[in-house]
Amino acid sequence: MAPSESGNRIRIAVLLFVIMAGFYWKLTLTRQFEWMSGPDLAEQVLPWFHVQAQEWHAGRFPLWDPYLWAGQPLFGEAQPGAAYPLNWILFLLPLENGHIAGWALAWYYVTIHLMAAGFCYLFCRSLGRSRSASLAGGLIFSLSGYLANTAWPQMINGAVWIPLVFLFQLRASRNRRPAANAALSGMFLGIAFLSGHHQIPIFTSVAWAGVWVYLLARNRRLLVPAVVALLFAGLSGAMQTLPAYEYGRLAKRWVGAAEPITWNQPVPYSVHAYYDLKAFSLFGIVFPGVKAHFDPFLGVVAFSLALFAVTARWRDARVRLLAALALAVILYALGHNSVFQGALYGLIPELDKARSASAVVVLFQFAAAALAAFGIDRLAASWTARGTWILAGFGALTLAIAQAVIFANKLTFPADDRVILTAVIALLAAALFAAWRRQALTETQARVLLVLLLLLELGNTGQYGFADRSDRNQMQWLDKIHANADIAEYLRKQPGFQRAEVAADAFPPNWGAFHGVEMHGGMGASVTTNVLQSEFFSLTGRRMYGVAYTIATAPQPDAGDEVFAGASGMKVYRRDAFPRAWAVHELVRVSETGEGNMLVGRAPESFRRKAHMVAPPPRVEPCAAPDTVQLIEHAPDRLAIRAEMACDGMVVLSDAFYPGWRARVDHRPAQIYEVNGAMRGVAVPRGTHTVTMRYRPVSVYLGAALTLLGILGALGWAAFALPSPGQRRLHCQRWHATS
Repeated sequence: MAPSESGNRIRIAVLLFVIMAGFYWKLTLTRQFEWMSGPDLAEQVLPWFHVQAQEWHAGRFPLWDPYLWAGQPLFGEAQPGAAYPLNWILFLLPLENGHIAGWALAWYYVTIHLMAAGFCYLFCRSLGRSRSASLAGGLIFSLSGYLANTAWPQMINGAVWIPLVFLFQLRASRNRRPAANAALSGMFLGIAFLSGHHQIPIFTSVAWAGVWVYLLARNRRLLVPAVVALLFAGLSGAMQTLPAYEYGRLAKRWVGAAEPITWNQPVPYSVHAYYDLKAFSLFGIVFPGVKAHFDPFLGVVAFSLALFAVTARWRDARVRLLAALALAVILYALGHNSVFQGALYGLIPELDKARSASAVVVLFQFAAAALAAFGIDRLAASWTARGTWILAGFGALTLAIAQAVIFANKLTFPADDRVILTAVIALLAAALFAAWRRQALTETQARVLLVLLLLLELGNTGQYGFADRSDRNQMQWLDKIHANADIAEYLRKQPGFQRAEVAADAFPPNWGAFHGVEMHGGMGASVTTNVLQSEFFSLTGRRMYGVAYTIATAPQPDAGDEVFAGASGMKVYRRDAFPRAWAVHELVRVSETGEGNMLVGRAPESFRRKAHMVAPPPRVEPCAAPDTVQLIEHAPDRLAIRAEMACDGMVVLSDAFYPGWRARVDHRPAQIYEVNGAMRGVAVPRGTHTVTMRYRPVSVYLGAALTLLGILGALGWAAFALPSPGQRRLHCQRWHATS
């Protein structure tokens, strides 16, 4: 790389950093605002992040979450983002009072958007766009609609890689070393799957496959690169996709339907229809806040530039491809209003798993951002007076309608008043484009003013979701998660590792994960089927799962005696419950879990000495003498039980049975049986023994090896095969000339 080119890239990187830090001043320059608010972020994502940060700081790789639903696999659930490298950096940063620091979360959010802007900048540059146009394209992609107004990190982390997926795919179509570029394209798609949420990576995969079909129609010699790309996509994403597939087949997922569904059940089309892009939301492409679900906002400036690129540079094959992608995405996003979306839903396997059709607008915004970069580079040469008048007329008409509404409502505006800013920005854009066309401004002045105008418009949507820390209503979910630390400290000190529950939904059970207290139930997107089907929810089931403590504001039926009062007024009650581990000497075989639940309901106390199983049980001995079983260690991915057995029997642990757990009895491998519907059981002979269990999931380790192979293989191939920057520019020019 030439020194001047290297210096230019450094300057652009610094400029992007400064712009992003300034754009998100609410997070970077003050501590008055919070992005991780609302029930999903505060009550699900933050506890997931806390558990993983604790594990990283304890020197362990986070694999298992013991705090909810009797234990769940972090990689299997996917949404905790345990496989995503950017999250690892966040989790390793210094903690504040045992939790992820607020400054770390703020800069984590800014970094995600910085990556999106930088990657889209590189994509636009690969298409031959100028630095200023590419900068504008990167800002449009990063700060508009989906990425600006979707706060779930597991979703936006999967979206930031879209530009690199298509950058190297298009390079593969025009480079003398197409296989190496195709490997990189597949690698970045695989990395998108590591983010933790499948929705955007699935949509990206479908669009990516569509572009490959288009490229193959133009050049059949690209078949091998396409296969290479698919191979490296599968390898690079395996660390997340393999455990997620294993978990998905053993779990039920809440998707917005009446009941949770299993892996083999398609997401009902009614759910897709509910979460699609409503027809009125098309106005949201230009007007901020007009949306039902995911935000389609681009802004009047970016949308005008994209439309201009389509009209002025239609002969360019790249423009036609981007325009086709943008149009196809909108047709899909319209969901039940578009027959094409329904056909794809029925035809493409597993596409139903990406339930929110409106989320695909992120691909529309990506394509439009690149088209806008084309439009900027053509603006001075091709922008017409008619275009100026159309844009000015739109702004004037919108302003007039807004003024009429204000007068009709006694000088108040009954809706989102940002529509007025859209009108003003349209007028400003018309004036800027006219001055640019007439050369009343220098090229540098015009481009700087255009970037500033884009930031002004995008700034009226990208930060609206941040919560004001002084507003207790906006902060209520975070307050509930952080509250009652004294109760958590009390519960952690109690012997026996007993579980707790919260009465009357006073606060979410995920509070326990944030404070290191194992809880009954939890809030999440999915749960293993065996737990849901076991005797888990009744009082009898809760006692069997060791739920001894109830947190409530007042005495509850069957909660037991008050044992602690917190400073907040919440109290802790203790009931008699099964220990977390105990010994049984009778195993009853049942045909299915429901039959076993009925046995438990008829004689719950008898299950202190017996257990039910669906599979053939191991041999145990009836025994009248007492056993002594004690759970002596219980870390997230490992535990130890000391068992003094009077006769041959089985030690039962009320943690969720799940593949990947390995048991030893006195250092000898032992089988873990699924008992009582979802608990773990290990056959233990007469005498004193130590039973240990460790979570060592093959799906995670195999997936990690494949991901490492995919990423290192693609990078290594690229390092030896990619041409020099000068050769890339030459091939780009040739490809453009033949387009």
